[in-house]
Amino acid sequence: MGEESDNREEDLHHGPMMQGEQDPGSNGYGTPPSLWRSLAEPVDGFDLDPCSGAEGTPIAPTTYTEEEDGLRQAWHGDVFVNPPWSSDGSASAKEQWLKKSRAEANRDAVDSIVVLLPSDTSAGWFHEHVLAADILCFYGPGRLSFVGGDQNPSFGILIPVFGDDAEAYRDVLDSHGTVIKGREVYQPTVQTGLVASTDQEDDDV
Repeated sequence: MGEESDNREEDLHHGPMMQGEQDPGSNGYGTPPSLWRSLAEPVDGFDLDPCSGAEGTPIAPTTYTEEEDGLRQAWHGDVFVNPPWSSDGSASAKEQWLKKSRAEANRDAVDSIVVLLPSDTSAGWFHEHVLAADILCFYGPGRLSFVGGDQNPSFGILIPVFGDDAEAYRDVLDSHGTVIKGREVYQPTVQTGLVASTDQEDDDV
């Protein structure tokens, strides 16, 4: 239990896990102020950060630390979520926070939820939850430098937004990367329709 339990505690810390030197008691990295401040502008500031603890400057007036467990709290207003990206030993932390974000976005008390995630289009949570976002931004070109690490992550970044006020972020997200809206599933053309039409024309002749 000893070593496994210690590792599990570290995995629950806020923020992404990257290569490089860091505090051995935490794998948390904060969101760059330039990013979260620009994202906060369209809504005149975020109201809640349920994954706080890695930034030197609070992102919102209401914050929940790891000990307060934002997954168990009710959210409100415009919310910024930079969740832990590692496993908690039973399920993907990313999937847990995405499920929570989608559930909270349906509550009247919540206006919008902006989430920061690693780009992994092969993951189940991407197809089930990220593609269901009201607006989705693929950050780039370039990599995002997090606070607390000595090098950039070796992966791209996704910024899905959920909630009624998601449209407010469109322009600022466009300045940070490529924005897509909605989820239109490709439907192949049914060729039998053309054949049936041709047969009808022959009958008329």
